[in-house]
Amino acid sequence: MAEPAQTRGRVEEPDPPLHDPHAIAREYHYQRRRRAARVERRREQRFARARFWLVLLCLVLAVAVIGVLILQQVQNIFGI
Repeated sequence: MAEPAQTRGRVEEPDPPLHDPHAIAREYHYQRRRRAARVERRREQRFARARFWLVLLCLVLAVAVIGVLILQQVQNIFGI
């Protein structure tokens, strides 16, 4: 069934938005935390990359040292 047509009477206007005096300060601190997190993430990535290459270099050096020691032992045993 159809609804009755609305009459043109007094139209209620919505309440104006409430002003939050701390909204700007909150947003400023939020953006500042985001920026700090981004800088910290870049710093951590840089340190992780350096750690990776340092560990890889240490492993390659350890393999080279072990290889030389094994080669010396083989030469001593077989008199090469």
